[in-house]
Amino acid sequence: MEQSDEDLMQAVAARDERAFRRLVDRHGPKLRAIAGQFLDSSAADDAVQDSLIALWRHAGRYDPSRAALSTWLYRILVNRCIDIRRQRFRWPWSTIDEAEDVPSDDISADRALAGIEMLRSVEDIIASLPPRQRMALMLATVGDRTAEEIAALLGTTRSAAEQLIARARKGVRAAMREPTDGSD
Repeated sequence: MEQSDEDLMQAVAARDERAFRRLVDRHGPKLRAIAGQFLDSSAADDAVQDSLIALWRHAGRYDPSRAALSTWLYRILVNRCIDIRRQRFRWPWSTIDEAEDVPSDDISADRALAGIEMLRSVEDIIASLPPRQRMALMLATVGDRTAEEIAALLGTTRSAAEQLIARARKGVRAAMREPTDGSD
């Protein structure tokens, strides 16, 4: 039978390393996916590691009646990402791998390259969003978090979280409709 997060956290508070490893296995990949959308690979790894160290150190402070473990842990990660962002004064967006060795006379290759270009433009648009809008949008899409969870993670109200997500989506849609210059 699968142990609940709450049971595992009680064990972690008692310094059970196996319980900690189970929580890392359960939550680590999602934490890394979120952090990787806001920070470069090395910084994302650092943010996740710092978050998991905080989980280990402060397991006794976790109160399941206040929030789900994932919400508590995501809040730690969000704060760490913001701290790293402030230290670096940049918020790089993860890039799509370059397409290589694609024959130029292949129509499907042209479509693939067009798709890659479209994804790059969307990445650039999302990267240009204000940080809180970008964070809310990524938590909603990549993190699959509800407005209530996003509000808790960002330290705001549900309504404010919904507005951040709506503004981010509106900004992305508007930027995608803007005509390109076409001059080189």
